[in-house]
Parts: sequence; structure tokens; C-alpha cells
Amino acid sequence: MRRAAGLLACGLLLPACSGTLSVTEDRTWRSSAGQAMSDVHATAVRDETCRQPLRLTVGGGALRLRLSNVLSPTPLQLAAVTVGLRSSGPAVRPDSLRAVTVGGASSFGVPAGGAVTTDPVLLATAAGDDLLVSLAVTGEARVSEHRFGAATGWCTGPGTGDRTASATGNDFRNGSRSGLVVDDVAVTSAGAVPASVVAVGDSLTDDALLPADSHRRWTDVLAERLGGRPVVNAAIAGNCIVCEAGYGPPLAARFTRDALSRSGIGSVVVLAGTNDLALRISSQQLIGELQELVAAAHAEGIEVLLVTIPPAAQREPAQLAARHAVNDWIRDDSGADAVVDADRLLRDAAEPEQLAAGYDHGDGLHLSVAGHRALAAEVAAALGE
Repeated sequence: MRRAAGLLACGLLLPACSGTLSVTEDRTWRSSAGQAMSDVHATAVRDETCRQPLRLTVGGGALRLRLSNVLSPTPLQLAAVTVGLRSSGPAVRPDSLRAVTVGGASSFGVPAGGAVTTDPVLLATAAGDDLLVSLAVTGEARVSEHRFGAATGWCTGPGTGDRTASATGNDFRNGSRSGLVVDDVAVTSAGAVPASVVAVGDSLTDDALLPADSHRRWTDVLAERLGGRPVVNAAIAGNCIVCEAGYGPPLAARFTRDALSRSGIGSVVVLAGTNDLALRISSQQLIGELQELVAAAHAEGIEVLLVTIPPAAQREPAQLAARHAVNDWIRDDSGADAVVDADRLLRDAAEPEQLAAGYDHGDGLHLSVAGHRALAAEVAAALGE
């Protein structure tokens, strides 16, 4: 039995622990929470600590983080990183506070354009726990972010230094919705855990119109419905399949990193194309790129659920024709393992090129809470739940 690299770091301000954390090679990791990096944070982070919340969809006995600097032009140097379970706001339950290491070191760097996976951290977690990840940045860095995070995070402000061991959270005064650096949390446990589901796409999945900390996206509802199968939302509001004008790298460029490379992925759900249609990308180009995504997932043994593009207000005739062509291909010829027909589910019976009123957030494009819940039910059924 070979032990995983690194020690579970212990300090005076952290719960007592000793010895090496043993995670055997045959222990299975599952991505339990995450986000996709979409931009470089507008403001440089300088000698301060940022605390990021991520809600776990399954728990375990140990966890590890993937810290991303993939979009950043500068290296990221971290003086310290901790994790802990939220008690309220930015406050951490003191008994859950743990140091995080990479290769046994508590201080480490993340290269520009790269990412690091941490050593395993022994911490018991459960589905629905909010994990708070605290990152003490040394010097100045332009960090990668998920622009419209699902939850509020906080930083302590320039020049405030390392506050990673603060349990009260009193130093974390600057709140924002930017999801910084942490793009994946994977968990492992002694018992069997089903393979993870990862969802990719745009604001129909990464819905910035829903209030921060509400956790009402269809992926959040899906995790509740599946009750023990992990679900990760790796969509980016404003994202495209192929166009470069949207937020974040196009899905065609980020699919491997943001979907296939996560831990223990069994299924990927693709709901994308709305923004490509708005920018007049042809149906042929969209179909060609979706074919490549399906093939890439299948090559990794991952099943693919394709979701038809829902209706939206104010589309031109050519855009409507492209939507129908893509949706017909998804239904009939895509080779996907399952199809979720969001078009038929969400459209108005009398005006099929419009969202049904009950599923419309109010702008003719995004989903209401009821729309998210209806879509979650359809995806759960397609997954066989």
C-alpha cells in the first residue's frame, strides 16, 4: 500500500493531529463541488487573504483541492491555505479548520497558466456542507476567477497578510460574488460513491440572475434529487461553444479542463449554444463542435447527456432555423447517451418560440426558479434516477 504524498499539516491554531494521511491508490476520488474559471479578476490581490465558499454535493472522510491560475498572466504565490466548514458567513467552525499542503509544503506557488492539486486533507464532510477555502496571497497577483460565483466570498483587503487561521471571519470584510482560484473540490470515503455528474454551458446553467447564496440553479436542485451522487456546475454565464466574444474560453477549448479532467466523472451534461446563436454561428459549425465534445467524452468512458437549446425571445428567422437544425440533430443523430429535450419541456404551448411564462425569469431568455426545477427533474430522469 503506497501512501499519498504529503503530511496533514498541523499548527497551534488548528485541531491537533499527527502522522501521515493515508489515502491508498485504490481509493476513489469524486468531484463534489467546483466552478470554471472565466476571467482574470479585475482587481489585483495584494498581500491579503481571500475566503471562498463551495457547497459540497456529497461528503467524505478526506478532500483535496484543485487551485487554478489558468487564465492569469502572473504566478500565484500562496503563503498558506486552509479549509474549514462554515458556521455562518465567513466564520469557520474551529474544530474543522485544517491546513492545506502541496507536496508537504504549506507555502507554495501556482504557475501562470497552470493549476495544482493539493495533498489530501483529512476532514469529515457531508452533502450540503459549505467548505470555506482561505488563500493567503503573497505579493501581488492577478488571480483567475469565476466571474459570477454561486456564493459570496470575501477578502481581507490589501496589506492585511495571512488570516487563513481566523475562525471568526471578522477580518473578512470585503464581499463579492467572484469565485477565486478554487475550481474543484474532490472527496473520498471508505464507502462506494456514484460517479460525478458535471454540467457545462452558459447562463442557463450558471445563472447569475439568481441571488447569490440561493443555490437554486438546476444543478443545485439536481444534486438534491440525486441524493448521494455528486454534481458539479462548470458552466460560465455568457459562454459560447465556439465564439470568442462570450465570457471565458469557448466550451470547445475548455471542455477537457473544466469537464473531463475532474475526479471520478461519469456523466457530462451539455446545455449550450444560446450565445452562439445570438452571434449568428451556423448550425453546421455548432453540430461539428458538439460532435467533437461527444467523441472526446466517450473516449474517456464518460457518458454524455445533450440538452436541446430552449426557445428565447427576439431571435431572427435564421437563428430560429439554426436552433431547430441543432435540436433535430441532438434528438436524432448526435450519438449522445441520452437527450434532455429542454426545447419541448420549457416552451410555451401556444408560442413555441417563446419560453412558457412560468419558466421565464422575465427577460424571455433565462429560467425562473420553476424552470430550473423542471429542468433538474428532466435531467434526473435522463440519468435514470
